[in-house]
Amino acid sequence: MKAKIIIALSFIVAIAIMTGCTSQPYYDIPYDENGNVYITQISKVTADPVKVGQTSFTINCYFPNAKSGDVMKATVLQQQVPSWNPTGAKQLLPVAGSEKSITVGSDFKTSVTYTLQEANLLKVGDAITVVFSGATDSGIISITLKAS
Repeated sequence: MKAKIIIALSFIVAIAIMTGCTSQPYYDIPYDENGNVYITQISKVTADPVKVGQTSFTINCYFPNAKSGDVMKATVLQQQVPSWNPTGAKQLLPVAGSEKSITVGSDFKTSVTYTLQEANLLKVGDAITVVFSGATDSGIISITLKAS
């Protein structure tokens, strides 16, 4: 009995040592052609304040890690009660019909325009989050409808 316990513990320790010694890259760090770490810029997403009385608003984006011609998705998210749990708490969910495709230009800039109706900004204090996602970059911005 004692021998079985010792063998089982030895086996467990051997497995732990073997898995502990394997290479486990926790971060995929980009390198340039010379093997040096390549530090990139951070995307920047901006918009002018959105006020009552406007019919639309434009969000301007700079995606330094994207490639010219990349197609990205812009999606409006808003705090909503999920349809699958009508008694549940509000969650940040996509607004129906708000997804748009945008193309990154050669200057790594792009923009997207939404009407207040599309973005579900109907009364003062309504807030949304717009997320941008693509193969090589992403961005996010929060917008709240303000009084004019």
